[in-house]
Amino acid sequence: MREYINIVLTESAISQFASAAHDEWRRSLPPNEQNIPRIRSKNGGPKADINVPFDELHPTAQQENLAAGKAAAEAVIEFPNDIEKAAEYIHIEWMKRNPKDDYTAAQHVPYDKLPEDEKEKDRVHVRTMMKLMEK
Repeated sequence: MREYINIVLTESAISQFASAAHDEWRRSLPPNEQNIPRIRSKNGGPKADINVPFDELHPTAQQENLAAGKAAAEAVIEFPNDIEKAAEYIHIEWMKRNPKDDYTAAQHVPYDKLPEDEKEKDRVHVRTMMKLMEK
């Protein structure tokens, strides 16, 4: 029963994380771009506007945020007392989900080679998930 409760809590944290992460990304856009449609195809899905609230995203577009949440939950469970190891795990999982291209090339390096601002993005994921999972 306890394992079932932990799974439900983890799934809830992943959903909350996905929505919050997407909202945070939208808030990080320059003010003049916050209401401009951004048409993208994510995870093989149809082209759709990703600059909408999370619950309005096409399901395939939601998958990246849900996958990031899953990676964050796994990282917190695996490394509950080591934010750097958890952040490194998140970064490795991100590289698996996001093939190297011109846009992502600078981030396709080992975690310890990332600039501090990029590492901090992964640490924020860890701290956010820790809070959601009450760790």
